[in-house]
Amino acid sequence: MKRLSVGSYQSTALYNRPLFGKIANRSFEYEGPERNPVIAIHGFLGAKLMDSQTGNVVWGQFNGLKSLELFSEEELCNLSHPMGYGQPLCDLNTNVVAGRLLDKIELKVLGMSFHLSAYDHLLNSLKQAGYKLNDKDGASFSSMFVFVYDWRRDLSENAVRLHKFIKAKRKELQETYKKLYGLENYNVQFDIVAHSMGGLLSRYYLRCGGKELTNSSGKINWTGCKYINKLIMLGTPNAGYLDTCTELVNGFQMVPGTVTYPPAVIGTFPSYYQMLPLPETRSLLWRDDPDGEPIDVYDPDVWLRLKWGLADPEQDKVLKFLLPNLKTSAERQKTAEEHLVKCLTRAKQFSEIMKKDDNPSEGIAKFIFLGDAVPTRRTALVDRKTGKIEVTEFEPGDGKVTTSSAVFDRRAGGKWKPFMDSPINWHSIYHLRAAHMGITAGVSFFDSISHCLLAIPSLKQLKAKGPISS
Repeated sequence: MKRLSVGSYQSTALYNRPLFGKIANRSFEYEGPERNPVIAIHGFLGAKLMDSQTGNVVWGQFNGLKSLELFSEEELCNLSHPMGYGQPLCDLNTNVVAGRLLDKIELKVLGMSFHLSAYDHLLNSLKQAGYKLNDKDGASFSSMFVFVYDWRRDLSENAVRLHKFIKAKRKELQETYKKLYGLENYNVQFDIVAHSMGGLLSRYYLRCGGKELTNSSGKINWTGCKYINKLIMLGTPNAGYLDTCTELVNGFQMVPGTVTYPPAVIGTFPSYYQMLPLPETRSLLWRDDPDGEPIDVYDPDVWLRLKWGLADPEQDKVLKFLLPNLKTSAERQKTAEEHLVKCLTRAKQFSEIMKKDDNPSEGIAKFIFLGDAVPTRRTALVDRKTGKIEVTEFEPGDGKVTTSSAVFDRRAGGKWKPFMDSPINWHSIYHLRAAHMGITAGVSFFDSISHCLLAIPSLKQLKAKGPISS
């Protein structure tokens, strides 16, 4: 038998797959209370939206989508977040609810079919690492859960739902651990893997727990840290991203070549404003004064004066069917502009919470996987008279989120220093040559995320005294 040559000092070989030893394989195979269950959380657009009464898919079924076809008024009405003058965002509800995770997408453009991966790569990586969704995976109990939420709605609202979800799954696992291992009221801790906007939702949850923002509240109490050990973010726009501005003003295309969702539709989503680029990043500047003060994207007067988004009179043709009970354009504009102000006000509240420094004693290990190989829109100039936005600068990123936003590097737009300045206490940062949805697709992603979840202990895990399994 011919022996392979190994261990050469001179070898420069590269390999396309890893080798896992006994320790790693045992970690993959282990099933028990010392393996934290994992919660996967999607990002913007990442879950199907359903009409709870009819069962019709409102978002997530793209088989019939063609570039030259327009959406029906009914489709756009169902997709929009409801608006109501004088009503709080949390009280504006319809029959549309989050369905299941959008794991794959079939899209037709000009008669050609494209199959796009959404979250199947992420779930497959977690399954490879030994996490089980249900008993069909051959497990005694589930160790992987998927939190789906209505990605249009205020993220603090969704944090309330996340808290209820975590409490319910924790109770289920405590009962299972008691039955299987004789452990009474075991202190179940979760690890979270969150993509894009899901990372913002998760960070807010760590800071404020299941507490929704109101006009009078906005205090950090760190109560969400009670049940979490690790937070792994994937392409999260921690300092926002520029496309939210251009899309709220000009409309949104899922991929080039398809129809555009009107600004008046996506402008109803409170969550979209919560991903606006922070003013201090200097992402949006006045064309006639690019070295002056950056544009405050949370200032309603800016949007109203420039007639952006819901404040654009041209959008009245859309508002007519979004607000069918209002008979005049003046009534519709009044309601739309009030909704715009509510969304901007909530987004500013949210940003103030999110840019505060981490609590060093919380004990949560935080990781970020980010793309750094795609020129990504970074800076735009705005014409003070016309409101026209022109992108003028690109930076490394994943095509949507720049690397500096993902790590929340305060040097972006601020004073340069030799080392990163971030309010987030990062344990590890992983740079990948990938686009926004491609972060989870590479071989190196599985290698690294399995190591983060199964080999690196958080401070809370190091201090905990749980059962030792053989």
